[in-house]
Amino acid sequence: MMIDVRGLNRRYAPWIVWTFRIVVGCVFVMSGFVKSVDIWGFIYKVEEYLAVWHTPVSRELVLAGTTLLSGAEYVLGGLLLMGCYRRVAPWLLGAMMAFMLPLSAYIAVADPVSDCGCFGDFWVISNAATFVKNIFITLAILYLAFFNKRVKGLFSPYAQWMPGAVLTLFILVVTVAGYTVQPLLDFRRFTEGVSLVEDEDDSETENAVYEFIYERDGERHGFTVDALPDSTWTFVERRLVSGSENVKDGFVVLDGDTDVTADYISDSGEQLLVVSPEPQRMGHVYDLTIERLATAVNARGGSLLLILAGDDGLVSHWGEMSDAEYDILKAEPTLIKELARGNGALVALNDGRVQWKRTLTSLPANDDWMSDPLTELRPNLGRALIFITVAQLVLLLAAFILDRFFSFIFKKSPDEKVPAKE
Repeated sequence: MMIDVRGLNRRYAPWIVWTFRIVVGCVFVMSGFVKSVDIWGFIYKVEEYLAVWHTPVSRELVLAGTTLLSGAEYVLGGLLLMGCYRRVAPWLLGAMMAFMLPLSAYIAVADPVSDCGCFGDFWVISNAATFVKNIFITLAILYLAFFNKRVKGLFSPYAQWMPGAVLTLFILVVTVAGYTVQPLLDFRRFTEGVSLVEDEDDSETENAVYEFIYERDGERHGFTVDALPDSTWTFVERRLVSGSENVKDGFVVLDGDTDVTADYISDSGEQLLVVSPEPQRMGHVYDLTIERLATAVNARGGSLLLILAGDDGLVSHWGEMSDAEYDILKAEPTLIKELARGNGALVALNDGRVQWKRTLTSLPANDDWMSDPLTELRPNLGRALIFITVAQLVLLLAAFILDRFFSFIFKKSPDEKVPAKE
C-alpha cells in the first residue's frame, strides 16, 4: 500500500512544527538567559576553554563574544518560539549548531573541561549529556529549516521586528546589570542568606576535600588548599576529591597556609568583604573606596576584610602599597568567583550570612551611604529583574494586540506576506 508522504506532511506538520518551535525555542531562551544573567560566569567558562587550548584572548574580546552569543541564543530562541522570521531563525540557529555540535562531540571525547557551561551554573550537565542534547536539537532545527515557513506565527511578517526589538532590549539590560553590578539571579552556592560560618551541627558532616589544578608551561599539576603555587602558575579548575560539597564548609580564607575562616569571618554583627579573583587586573584604583568602606563599617562596630587570590607575596605587597589598616587575606580564586562576580566586588555579611553583593564600580560616588552601608548600598536586584521581565511581557503583548488591530483594520490576513523579505 502506497503512503502519501506529502499528505502526511500537510496533515501533521503544523503540530510537529509548533512542538519543535516550543521545545527548541525554550532551550535556546533558557540557555541564552542563564548565560546572559551571569555573563561573568560565561566569561570564566570561555577563558577556561581558551586556557586548555593555549589560546590567549583579551578579556574585552571574550566579553564581546560572550555577550553576542548569549544574546543571539535568547533572541533567536524567542523568535523561533513565537514563529517569527520563519526562514531566517531556524537557519541561523542551524548555523550555530553546526559549530556547537562538533564542539560538544570533541568535549565529550576529550573531556578538557568538567562541564560545557551551556546552562551556566543553573543546570550543570555532563559533557556526554550535552552532546546527546545537541544531536536532538540539531535534528529538530533541520526539520524546522524545511517546514517552519509553512506554519503561521504569532506575528505578521511586517510586525516581526517588534518582538525582536523587545527581546534584544531585555537581554541587553540583563547582561549589562550582570556585568556591572551582579547577576539578577544567583545560581551559585553562596547566595543571599547562606552562612559563611560553620554551624555546630556541621561537625558531623564530612568536609569536602578539593584538589586545585594549576598549569604552567603546558603542564598541569594538582595542589591542596594548604600548598597553592605562586603567581607563575595559572589556575584551571577545582575538583572534589572526597567528602560532600557543603556550602558552609566550602568557603575558606587563608593566612599563609592556615585556614583562618573561623577567626576572621565574624558570626555576629556587620562585616564587609571586598574580594578580587584577579588582583593584578583590579589594581589599586579602589584603595580609597575600600578605606571609606572600612571607616563606615568600623564606626558601626563591624569590620572589613579584603580577600585576594594570590600567593603570600602578593598579599604582603598589596598591604604595603595600599597602606591598609584592615586585614588582607587570600582565598582560592574559584571560591571568590562563586562568592561574587566581577574583578573587585563587595559582599555584605550580617552574623556571618550573606546579605547582598555588588561590584565596586557600581558604588555611588557620594557619601550618603556612610552612616549605614549595609542598608544604603544594598542593590534591589530581584525587584529589578521582576520589573524588566514584566515590562518585556507587557511590550510583547502590546505588540501582539497592535499587530492584530492593524491586521483587522486593513482587512489583511495576519500571515499575509509583504514584498520585503523576511
